[in-house]
Amino acid sequence: MADLEVLYNSECPICSREINHYKKISKNNINFIPISNETAKLWSLSEDQAAKKLHARLNGKQIDGVDAFQAIWNNLPYYWVLSKIIAIWPLKSISNLVYSKILAPLLFKLHKYRSKT
Repeated sequence: MADLEVLYNSECPICSREINHYKKISKNNINFIPISNETAKLWSLSEDQAAKKLHARLNGKQIDGVDAFQAIWNNLPYYWVLSKIIAIWPLKSISNLVYSKILAPLLFKLHKYRSKT
């Protein structure tokens, strides 16, 4: 089992494209798990909660949002630099704000819209 597991929305074209890129460059040290009703339950989440933002488990500890991205980037070649930059104050606070208030809600709204059509 990988030290890092990532729960992601495979129905979101933007999310899938990014995760597929990460899959290509990872050294199989990350377990990428598409959201389903069953996988969400295993993470103690509803499907909607899981789709609202990126979730990860690092050594058994559940994290989400920018922290989940940083965990992924720390396990990828070259991306660890981005993780270190984002960790610098005030970039971490700004990144959390932009992701949680703008990007994640927008992607979730698009996901719900696509689900209806």
